[in-house]
Amino acid sequence: LSVIAQEKSASSIQLSYYKKADQSRTIVAKVKGKNEDKKFVPVGNVKVNFYFQNKKDEQLIKGVPTDMEGKAELVLPKVFPLDDENYFTIIGKIENDPKYADADEQVHYTDASFSIKIDPKDTGRLVTIAVTSIDKKGKEVPVKGAEVSFYVQRLFGAMPASEDPKVTTDKSGEAEFNLPKDIAGDTVGNLTIVARIEDNAQFGNVETKVSAPWAVALIPEKNPFPRALWEPKAPPILVITISTLFGGVWFTYFFMFWKLSRIKKDGMKSKVKA
Repeated sequence: LSVIAQEKSASSIQLSYYKKADQSRTIVAKVKGKNEDKKFVPVGNVKVNFYFQNKKDEQLIKGVPTDMEGKAELVLPKVFPLDDENYFTIIGKIENDPKYADADEQVHYTDASFSIKIDPKDTGRLVTIAVTSIDKKGKEVPVKGAEVSFYVQRLFGAMPASEDPKVTTDKSGEAEFNLPKDIAGDTVGNLTIVARIEDNAQFGNVETKVSAPWAVALIPEKNPFPRALWEPKAPPILVITISTLFGGVWFTYFFMFWKLSRIKKDGMKSKVKA
């Protein structure tokens, strides 16, 4: 019997690199494959092998399967192999998958140091950031022209700190941003400021954070769920009135049922006597 090999669907892979405020570094792969309609859609359960590029060969870091959204995420080791220019290369590959054709993608970045400074007593709410990197001689140098975006941390993510939250570093690698005065914070007026370098061709995505006492204090309501007609909890007088009305109706039903039962029993007894 001859076995006909099933043709594999085309696939694609896209890599994103993140250096977070806690100095951890993550690589994220987004995988798509062609469906029956010949459209590229996110695909789950596809193994992505991540590699470091050494000077001579590729070093496997780990294989990670994609989730239902087509994403595979890996926290990277603390030590990276670097080339002569102090850059590192990370490669993501789809290899020998039973459904999808092989695909690969790589990113090539250098590390950036990203610091943020504030003066808690500053009424002008001035935030200063500094961006530096290491050149090929191993010397720390300022990064000019890096675009930095400012956000405020919220419960479900981060929101832009202003209508125009972006600044660009000068030749000393620094930039300043004035935080608006009307941003709400926690109950004591604290907030978390997030500064990000996003999709940078040299550094990828880099983030840093700082807490500042510059927010408008959020005063909690004494009774967040008052009893009112338009609230989930109705006023007590309304609850009593409705309960009395419904109770009266059900009492009448049960009383009538009891009377009918008695009449029926009395009728049966009369027939037996007759």
